[in-house]
Amino acid sequence: MRFTAFEIRRLILLLTPLPERDERIRRGLAWSAYRRLHQAVARACHRHRRAQQRTTRARDHTPPELPQGP
Repeated sequence: MRFTAFEIRRLILLLTPLPERDERIRRGLAWSAYRRLHQAVARACHRHRRAQQRTTRARDHTPPELPQGP
C-alpha cells in the first residue's frame, strides 16, 4: 500500500527537533503501522463485500426454470 501525502507529511514532522523527540517518533511510527494495517483490513473487507455482491447479483439475474411439458 502506498503512503499518502498526509502520512508522509506526518512522518517528516516526526523528525523535527523538539523535546521528547524519541517519544514522538515512537508514537508516530506506531500510529503509521496501525493506520496502514487498518487500511489493509478495510481494503480486504471492501473487496470481499464487493465480490459477494457480484455473486448475489449474478444469482438474482438467472432466468427462471420453465415448467416441463406433459
